[in-house]
Amino acid sequence: MKNKAFTLVELLAVITILALLALIALPAISKQMENSKDNLYNAQIKSIQSSASAWGTDNLFKLPEDDTCITVTLGYLKDLGYIDNSVINPKTDEEFSNDETFVNISKKKNQYVYEVKTSGNKCELVDDDITN
Repeated sequence: MKNKAFTLVELLAVITILALLALIALPAISKQMENSKDNLYNAQIKSIQSSASAWGTDNLFKLPEDDTCITVTLGYLKDLGYIDNSVINPKTDEEFSNDETFVNISKKKNQYVYEVKTSGNKCELVDDDITN
């Protein structure tokens, strides 16, 4: 009598091989996903920096003098249209907070530095009065 089915031993061998492959592949895939989130987070931070830089270019008279700094909030940049209204933090899958995400702009050696922060000290806050 000829059976065309797999034996229990053959099925167990295939399942074991698949389990071993999964054990090898899952950490690599997980690490790759984490790296992708970090890269996307850095891209979002650069986008916020670029929008603050664009704001600074349009508002040269509001930029700080040497060894001082000012703060521009993400909400302020959104209100003025310098950045998209929904900037997602890929690490938390939530929007960056309009008030808790800010850019400290300082002038050091005749060059402006735009530092994005999600917590910490703010400098002198730029007026929320939207006038040009």
